[in-house]
Amino acid sequence: MTSDIKKISSALYDEFWEINLTSDLCAHFLSELKLCNIRILNHATSCRFKIKEPKAIIDNDLLCLPESGLSIDFKQTSNIFLQANLLSEDRLDLVFTSRDRNEQLTIEIPKSEEKSLIYLTKKLIKSHDQLPKKATFTKKQRRLCPCCKEKQEKTKSRISCHPLYHIISFACFLNQEVCLEMHGCMASCSRTFLPDRECHPQGIISLAATDSVVAIDLGEVFQSIGRVKNFEGEESTTFECYNSHGNLLLSLIQQNRKLFEAWSQIKEET
Repeated sequence: MTSDIKKISSALYDEFWEINLTSDLCAHFLSELKLCNIRILNHATSCRFKIKEPKAIIDNDLLCLPESGLSIDFKQTSNIFLQANLLSEDRLDLVFTSRDRNEQLTIEIPKSEEKSLIYLTKKLIKSHDQLPKKATFTKKQRRLCPCCKEKQEKTKSRISCHPLYHIISFACFLNQEVCLEMHGCMASCSRTFLPDRECHPQGIISLAATDSVVAIDLGEVFQSIGRVKNFEGEESTTFECYNSHGNLLLSLIQQNRKLFEAWSQIKEET
């Protein structure tokens, strides 16, 4: 580790650096990276995956990384901070927070990426002794009617009562790749992988592969619409999942008809 990176790391031990990045500047920063980890968090889903040698495409304020399926809308970004990674001394975090503070995207940067890190320091706006409220993630609870509230609490206490739980389980059982599309205002991504299923407390289910992990809070999914449609030239089953206000949260796609047939049977039984 060079002396410059040591100085940056030392300063970020107890400081948070607000960074000025436009979509163009961020594309330049990413082009210098050889490897990084991406974390996306919103009120219904989260994911983590690796990117090697990212190459960005810019469309005004929209930055896209086609090979990784990631897009960032800079119009929806409130602020960007460079800070210490709490889990690893070998990395620093570049954290994007949305205007409503309901989304965060984190780029984990190895300290070995000296050129990229020094580039970021040149975009420093202000250093903060404490992380400002505007840069913190908040999970705002949407107002629910008594019926939806009861349904949510039931899912959180017994995840298997949610129809999508059985669909995800069956999709994993088929031992075939799944495409998951996370839809956010600031950050969206699409991941295709062969998943293993794992359940967690409070109604959360995750799909994990060697290079990706996606977690879904089924308590936030109040409607799922399944249909058969063409996807990349193959007959596929597609599920679109919505929250209680009718906003699209995520889409799940698998290139077969068996998943839709399973869904039809589940709907008949419920």
